[in-house]
Amino acid sequence: MSGTATHDDLVIELELISSSLLPVETLTASGSEIWPRTVDINSEESKLSIHIIINEGYRSKDAVSIEIKSSSMGRDEATHWKNEVNDKMGDWNEDDEYPLFQILTTHFLPLLAASSPIKNTVTAEKTSITTDLKDNQLYHCLLISHHLLSSTKRKNLISLSSELSLIGFSKVGHPGIMYSIGRLKDLEEWIREVKSWNWLALKVRITPEPINEDLGKNKGKGGENGARGGKGRGEWKELEKINEALDWLKSREKGREQILIDFGVGGSGAIEK
Repeated sequence: MSGTATHDDLVIELELISSSLLPVETLTASGSEIWPRTVDINSEESKLSIHIIINEGYRSKDAVSIEIKSSSMGRDEATHWKNEVNDKMGDWNEDDEYPLFQILTTHFLPLLAASSPIKNTVTAEKTSITTDLKDNQLYHCLLISHHLLSSTKRKNLISLSSELSLIGFSKVGHPGIMYSIGRLKDLEEWIREVKSWNWLALKVRITPEPINEDLGKNKGKGGENGARGGKGRGEWKELEKINEALDWLKSREKGREQILIDFGVGGSGAIEK
């Protein structure tokens, strides 16, 4: 879609961008009636932030300025990031309905996940102890998108679940549903990777939270033979109907299917898609 965007168009696009952020990431924007608009995206887990200025005439690349910032950034690092931004902006597509959403989710938001703040020794030691405890606890998380149709995304979800030893499912069609069980560190990496792909209105509905399941009984394929350090290669199912997703959750624990119903998916009025 070509043409100049209105303030209302930009409001919709910023909502899409906000919906695609990780739980530790936040978006703040200036008022919606005056150009230029300013947008800042920050992460609790990154030393970097993204600063955006959007001028009248937006959808044109010339109307947008993106800057990578850090409170501890020196001159050489600033020059490096300026060159990186110029290079990535070469993929800007003015004919796209949501060009800022596309460029951010493809090239810039993954930078926040790739960068982490420097931690002192005491913090590192505490984190190590906490991590050891969490390694013996299973967690689950839930992602819902407008749709899941891309064969590439579907194949990547299967391979990623194997790589990270995750158990779960993806429900294809409208809406797209992705539910995963695993260790905390693996789930956090899974969310970062999945969120870095191009999505329409992807939301993390349940951030990783502990569940009452036996770690020993939840090893993926090959776990008993030591695959993936004893964690197994994961088990991922692809489902086509909402009722299949509800049944899968119920098979893990009676009442767990309620997490989908609580977000308006399934229940007595569910329409199979």
